[in-house]
Amino acid sequence: MTPPILFRTPDLHARELAASEVARLQALYDASPEYFLAINGRPPGPSAAQEEFDDLPPPELAFTRRWMIGLFDPAETLAGVAVVLSDFCAPRVWHIAFFLVATPLRGTGAAGRIYGALEAWMRQSGAAWLRLGVVAGNGPGEHFWDKCGYREVRVREGLDTGGRINDVRVLAKPLDPRAGLDAYLALVPRDRPDAAA
Repeated sequence: MTPPILFRTPDLHARELAASEVARLQALYDASPEYFLAINGRPPGPSAAQEEFDDLPPPELAFTRRWMIGLFDPAETLAGVAVVLSDFCAPRVWHIAFFLVATPLRGTGAAGRIYGALEAWMRQSGAAWLRLGVVAGNGPGEHFWDKCGYREVRVREGLDTGGRINDVRVLAKPLDPRAGLDAYLALVPRDRPDAAA
């Protein structure tokens, strides 16, 4: 049975990926290696998709649910993926662990449309705060998330992101425009600029 549609854009629909679709995810990674080359200096390995399916935060970082979301075109071709955690570290804080759009969609505005629909779905599902990490120096990624309204709350230095040591900028966004980042940092003290690594 096909999982239900979570959200749509004018040209794509989103649903949860099943473990049986790892090969489809790997094919997407292999055909769209730019992210992996930029972040780790090498294309995705042959087990990158399986590792993504199996990857969980360390036990001390609580969450309610992990969503492995595939973006599909009308022909059911996998055109992107988003990995999202609900209630990450605190209630109503949602974390975008991964966001990738297929190479042919780059520069078409599809990423912005997908993100807009994803954000609306997270809000409707109970999110009040959003957070993510972007590798420092990943210009396109930094520009994209800045355009989406995220702001840096801290930098985590010297993280192994999958084969290369990088500094990661932790970004957050309140979904209530009246809320400031101080309220977020009270909820998630690990993201304070002076918090221990």
